[in-house]
Amino acid sequence: MLSVQIDDKTVTTLLEKAINERVDELAKQKYFMSYKELSEYLNISKPIIEDRLIKNGLKYYKVGTKYLFKKNEVDEFLDDMTASMTATNNDIKFFNKLKGAAIR
Repeated sequence: MLSVQIDDKTVTTLLEKAINERVDELAKQKYFMSYKELSEYLNISKPIIEDRLIKNGLKYYKVGTKYLFKKNEVDEFLDDMTASMTATNNDIKFFNKLKGAAIR
């Protein structure tokens, strides 16, 4: 049997280090993504984002001529979208919002 002894100071130091690393990681994340960043994040083109995602209800925020997207809202939207897909019906090209709203 292996017995490991760790004192409180070591545990506290390790926890503080882990917490500080996570805080630093969160601080580096942007609140909004631009079209370019969203395109890179999803690995799809701007026209596909406009035609398949925005027209089906993806939220965006417009500042002047710039469109901005919240990462958590993008993730939620895609989770909802993909939840309604099946193995044979999984092409976003043919996706239409199922919540009764007409395509804009």
